[in-house]
Amino acid sequence: MRSIIFFLIFSTTFLFSQNRTCGSNKRLDLYLSENPLTIYKQKRLEKQIKESNLEQNTLSNLSIPVVVHVVYKNSIENITDYQIQSQIDVLSKDFTRANSDALNTPTDFLPIASSIQIDFCLSQQDPNGNPTNGIIRKQTSQSFFPLYGNEIFYDSLGGSSAWDTKNYLNIWVCMIEPGILGWAQFPAGGDVKTDGVVINFEHFGTTGTALSPYNLGRTATHEVGHWLNLFHLWGDNNCGDDLVNDTPTQEEENFGCKIHPSISCNNNGDMFMNFMDYTNDNCMNSFTEGQKSRVWSSITNFRSELFLSNGCSSSTTPNSDAGISSIISPNNSTLECTSPVTPIVILTNYGNTNLNTVTIKYSINSGNNLYYSWNGLLLTNNSDTIVLPPITASGTSHFITVSTQMPNNSTDINFSNDESTEIFNSIDGEKIKINIKTDNYANETSWQLVSENNDVILTGDSLENNILYEKEICLSSGCYKFIINDSYGDGFCCDFGNGFYQIYNSANNSSLASNSYFQFTDTSFFCIGISGIDDLSEDFQIFPNPTCNEIMINNTQEKVLLINIIDNLGNTVLSKKIKNKKLNISHLKNGIYHLIIKTEHTEIVKKLVIQK
Repeated sequence: MRSIIFFLIFSTTFLFSQNRTCGSNKRLDLYLSENPLTIYKQKRLEKQIKESNLEQNTLSNLSIPVVVHVVYKNSIENITDYQIQSQIDVLSKDFTRANSDALNTPTDFLPIASSIQIDFCLSQQDPNGNPTNGIIRKQTSQSFFPLYGNEIFYDSLGGSSAWDTKNYLNIWVCMIEPGILGWAQFPAGGDVKTDGVVINFEHFGTTGTALSPYNLGRTATHEVGHWLNLFHLWGDNNCGDDLVNDTPTQEEENFGCKIHPSISCNNNGDMFMNFMDYTNDNCMNSFTEGQKSRVWSSITNFRSELFLSNGCSSSTTPNSDAGISSIISPNNSTLECTSPVTPIVILTNYGNTNLNTVTIKYSINSGNNLYYSWNGLLLTNNSDTIVLPPITASGTSHFITVSTQMPNNSTDINFSNDESTEIFNSIDGEKIKINIKTDNYANETSWQLVSENNDVILTGDSLENNILYEKEICLSSGCYKFIINDSYGDGFCCDFGNGFYQIYNSANNSSLASNSYFQFTDTSFFCIGISGIDDLSEDFQIFPNPTCNEIMINNTQEKVLLINIIDNLGNTVLSKKIKNKKLNISHLKNGIYHLIIKTEHTEIVKKLVIQK
């Protein structure tokens, strides 16, 4: 008989709002301490900036080509082209004062609020003149990239090597060490191979993985400001100097959203709405005339190659002709789940030259268009199978339209073969994936997926050792239970393999349930299609957890109406209305439970561990 060691490893992460933390000055200080001669280069640059003091009111905008390096460990970190484009759009609007929230600038700051007269594009040609979409994707084994390390900048270290940093703005998007939203390299403030901007993938762009309150793209605006030689408004000192004359001296950084005037250092109000402060994204809206002058002087004296860069110009390839020759899925012979539909299409190069890049546009029922940027190498008359990002359909009868645009960043010479359309039917629901990895004794393991009415939907038994089983199913809106059992009582534990289960939504890869430890049985509850559950679940915090006698429930948005506690067998062991957000559970036995919090608008499911 196997010896059984029972133990529990449990960790709980509470999600609190993280204050904006920029690592640019910290990296600069480290570089200067290790390279003291650089101090003289920076002093010389500051002297040149002061002497030039350029004004840029009549010249045309400067377009800066951007290459975005997406360095990811998992699919969540591998952000979409659409999310990347949303960030480029924000940069262009913020640096030309075309941002819609510019009207929120206080009246007394309006005379000095200014367009920097710089816009940005995803590069259309690489340093060798080849067509590109300006996006590089590299998978890494790194769990995160540290502020004081340079791994992100080199292919050989698990990152992505920069394009010519004199002619391109390189932006790296990745998982950064906890507590840092991003950093940038100041002019003359580091090695040429590390010159650029690094942004945490959770604060890049305005969609996808972007998390509030830094979900409007202003982290990149702030860091690009550093890349163009702007300092924090408080000069990183108490009532410090940012070397810009028209920004008020302020005591320190501002967080959250302040109300003007917020006075410090005997000023008439901090310019907390400036992009170079630390306020929330929706409270930032402006640069100043003085900052514009400093940026243009810095470009002229240090980044002048940007004036001659061809990155924003298309690399015209003659005889470019691409099209969607067929739609493999969805089609009229299969039944699709409405959320999501994952189109699979055949891209064909009909042209007389190699196809390197093309934009694929697609929509369902003439709804909102989605765009996918393909790049690679497709020879004349060759085809490639493309799996497009998921798209949601509502209803049951549909048609999907897929077409190509801008092959090799040039005009398509034959529009007649660009588009393909397919009719298909769907069933209402969301597509759910269930992954189960067995351990060394899989014959003891069985599982069930059960509806809230206790109807068995899926089951699994007679499993093989150390195999990853993957199931996909379309579920209608409602709540479900995933029950896994081990007949011997050593389910996923005790060094008998690396078993686990994961349940997640196919549309956005969001986790619904997971566990890598249980003994006799474990039950996970999850709900889909319930309005508000994704937005609210993180706002409900239970502490302490694990607990022995009582718990506190802290939330900011919803009024709690009823608390139900369910044991691992699915039995309700406690059901109670609470008034003071405190719940006594001293009578319950040790174990893992599920806490179902009912509010006016939704239900939230949390795991609760009782240890006495």
